[in-house]
Amino acid sequence: MAAKSCRKIEVLIAADAIIKAIMDARVPLSVSDLARLTGLSTDVVFRQTGTMYDLRWVEKVGEGYIPGAEMWLFRARVKSSLEAQRDAIDQKLTEAEEG
Repeated sequence: MAAKSCRKIEVLIAADAIIKAIMDARVPLSVSDLARLTGLSTDVVFRQTGTMYDLRWVEKVGEGYIPGAEMWLFRARVKSSLEAQRDAIDQKLTEAEEG
């Protein structure tokens, strides 16, 4: 949890909005689509998606963007971690029921 006095970093807030829009979409989203959906300027979206592309967070399909390899890898790591936590809880519950 961020401290109340913590100043927000606007570029991260913009990146979060763009990533969420791309992850929620069923089709590739163009810079114009992303600007409209996020309320960000096309210039900000253009620079953000360019950087995200370089980082493999997004991939370009035609004129639009879809989630990239790094987003799917991140999702897989989170899923694996949550499954491990669930398995540990299941094991403790089983031990408690047997004990």
